Amino acid sequence: MKERKEDRRSKYTRMIIKDTFLELLKEKNYEKINVSQICKNAEITRTTFYLHYSNLDEVFFETLDEALEISKNSVKLEENKQIDIFTDTSFIPLCQRTAVNPKYNVLFLDSILSDYIANKLFHCEKDFRIKQLQEKFELTEFEAEKIYRFVFFGSFAVNKSLGWKKNEEWDKIQNLIREFIKNGISKK
Repeated sequence: MKERKEDRRSKYTRMIIKDTFLELLKEKNYEKINVSQICKNAEITRTTFYLHYSNLDEVFFETLDEALEISKNSVKLEENKQIDIFTDTSFIPLCQRTAVNPKYNVLFLDSILSDYIANKLFHCEKDFRIKQLQEKFELTEFEAEKIYRFVFFGSFAVNKSLGWKKNEEWDKIQNLIREFIKNGISKK
């Protein structure tokens, strides 16, 4: 990634580019968006775009980092290792705990981007969660990884089907899933 100036004008231009990118995602899939469309809609030149980003993927990665705030969530995990994975909401996979501003929801709804995002998030907590499941339920690493995979990707799919809107319906479904998992697994 290019070294970027941190002046107010540069920050504003990057914000406009990212906001335009998100607006275009509402209309079309990621694979159908190009730099020319972003420049036209943002009313900037291609030179201005390339002054800030090397390509469209960089725009996506920076926008995703803003949306996820992964480091804050990961730090919280390390501070609270003695949790009950079914009653403490910090067990909820990162994709559900991430405080996603509604303006970023479109990232999670795009079929190409959501697969990338899901895999990135899965690997962020994989080691920690597998160890936690092994200790709590006396599982092998293989068994714990499969359960974590089921919980994470299942939760991701449910969130996607709910449009990533955290509301009363979302809370009800999350509690139902947590209860289902809790009653479906018993300590050996």
